[in-house]
Amino acid sequence: MRTTTALGLAVAATLGTWLLAGSGAAQSPPAAPSPGAPASPPANGPAPPVAFTPEFLGDPKNVVRGRGVWQARCQFCHGKAAYPGKAPKLDPSRYTPAFVYDRVANGFQGMPPWRHEFSVDELKSVVAYVLSREFPN
Repeated sequence: MRTTTALGLAVAATLGTWLLAGSGAAQSPPAAPSPGAPASPPANGPAPPVAFTPEFLGDPKNVVRGRGVWQARCQFCHGKAAYPGKAPKLDPSRYTPAFVYDRVANGFQGMPPWRHEFSVDELKSVVAYVLSREFPN
């Protein structure tokens, strides 16, 4: 024989309310992105591939922007003063733009992904810098 108490009913009601709230039943949908806002990569999973044109890669403003990102985040591990040991020495003559973008956006082995910290244009600019003649490595 089962006995229901007031405390048991209160716990059941609270638990039911909590479960409904946690399921999204009483929540409003996420806000739509504002027009003109930069597209952001998916929260989970790899960043989608992007297209590169010779004009983008050769544009001096992209190279300068990429140098800024490099100096802020990449140089510590990949710069000349980082050897030996922190990260592999880069050999841009062997890389394609898609390869560099994938590594910068999604990370690789011990390297963190930067897609959540930088916009797609900033990540593409790093590629422009690494593949430019101005890159020092």
